[in-house]
Amino acid sequence: MPYTFWQRLEQKAVTMDLIIVRHGQSTGNITTDDVPDGELTPLGRRQATETAARLADDGLTHVLSSPLIRALATGSAIAEAAGIEQVEVWPELQEHRSTVHRGFGKAELLRDFPRAHFTSGVESDGWDHGGETYETATERGYTAIALLRERFSPGDRVVIATHGAFANYLLRAILHIPPSLPVWFSMNNCGITRVRFAKPPLLAGFAFEREIGRASCRE
Repeated sequence: MPYTFWQRLEQKAVTMDLIIVRHGQSTGNITTDDVPDGELTPLGRRQATETAARLADDGLTHVLSSPLIRALATGSAIAEAAGIEQVEVWPELQEHRSTVHRGFGKAELLRDFPRAHFTSGVESDGWDHGGETYETATERGYTAIALLRERFSPGDRVVIATHGAFANYLLRAILHIPPSLPVWFSMNNCGITRVRFAKPPLLAGFAFEREIGRASCRE
């Protein structure tokens, strides 16, 4: 077997394995209308189930999700298949949006997603989604990565269910891509991106999985 970069990372002091999953197809993905918090389509539910089955034996320790229901549905499917009791809901993982939309409150979300566990940012009457610029979304990407690295430890294998645009902000933060550089990672619904964080001199390695979704980099 060739000596791969991923194997090289395994010999380093790994500090965290992060698995970024874009949500399954949602109603907002099949229309030109603005659907800020659309549910999964039948195809999206099948994608989430297939992705959950693929990750079930990966030794996952935590599942995190955006509060948007398409991501929560995807994250809940993954948690159920992996036998993880809670899906930690992080507003920091919400999709980038310039206008403000009011998301569902705790009771409504818990009714449909009983594994959801809320720490902050989502109130009983809802939460504010959006209202940010490219610059503030870029900053949120760096903040989210810093929070993840602070929160989790070596041996943790963390899945985050998030969104196509914000997954880009996360990857750009991980790879320290300057905001002025026009690089964008295209991810299909339920595409999987694995990131392995290690101590210097190897800070991170990442790999795309194309079996469920497809990811590529374009400039």
